[in-house]
Amino acid sequence: MNPWLLLLAAWPGAAALGPVPCRAHLELQQQDGYLSITGHCTNLLPTAARYRYELSMLREGSGGRSQNTQRGEFDAAPAQDVALSHTRINATAQDTYRVHLRVLDLAGHVVAQDSAVQVPAR
Repeated sequence: MNPWLLLLAAWPGAAALGPVPCRAHLELQQQDGYLSITGHCTNLLPTAARYRYELSMLREGSGGRSQNTQRGEFDAAPAQDVALSHTRINATAQDTYRVHLRVLDLAGHVVAQDSAVQVPAR
């Protein structure tokens, strides 16, 4: 069984305001004791758009706790998938990881998000 649980959640208020503007998704690859994480956003609008993103990671294990957050702004053409940020961290089956990607409009409202969680089996 894959230890990663992927969750994709659209912004709750999007239906009331019109079409969902974009889709956030995490790309995770585990290899040779490392976890590679890439955050993506796909623009679903028929026009170009500008967004902000936050990619945060929390790792807890026998070696301690580490935390990292990356932020930035980006432009996306219609239907364009943009790779927002990439990071690589140590990964073992005994560690707990939480990765969260949020895409925000320029006013700071969350318009899309994706999360991944690994909790070791006990």
